[in-house]
Amino acid sequence: MKVRPITLLVFLSLAGVLMAPLCAQQSGGTAGQQALPDDADRPVPSEVKLIAQRAAMSALTGENPFVLRESSWSGEIAPGKARLLQLQLFKRNEYHFWMAVPDRKASVNLNIYDGKGQLVGTENISYGAGNVGGLIVTPRETGVYYLRISLQTTIESPQKWSVIYAWR
Repeated sequence: MKVRPITLLVFLSLAGVLMAPLCAQQSGGTAGQQALPDDADRPVPSEVKLIAQRAAMSALTGENPFVLRESSWSGEIAPGKARLLQLQLFKRNEYHFWMAVPDRKASVNLNIYDGKGQLVGTENISYGAGNVGGLIVTPRETGVYYLRISLQTTIESPQKWSVIYAWR
């Protein structure tokens, strides 16, 4: 039985929504930390991941859809700071990355660097709100690459973030 990418995405999204409260109860909060009362209205990483997945929906359908990978990254980032995510990318594939943070006033940036530290040309994609960003890259060589994610100083508080990706 062949599962269409959109069916799989809907299933995974629903599973994440349904499992998030259960996982939070079992772990006592995110990353082993006790939840503070002022954290009650902040999205947990799985909710932030759903923001990125919603942005990805249109790229996962159509004549030449991307295939969403199960791998994802998440954490917390302060305004004006950056993080590097190490990737293994393959020549002849095209990759689409999405990053999301919960605050709609936030602005995110994504860039790809090769193993030598050189900026790689990409197609940057905007989704109407600064808290979601994307890029498409087609590596010229198979190898190690680095996705640089950053949060502009348009807000003052650190943000939980999530990055997902797909390939074709």
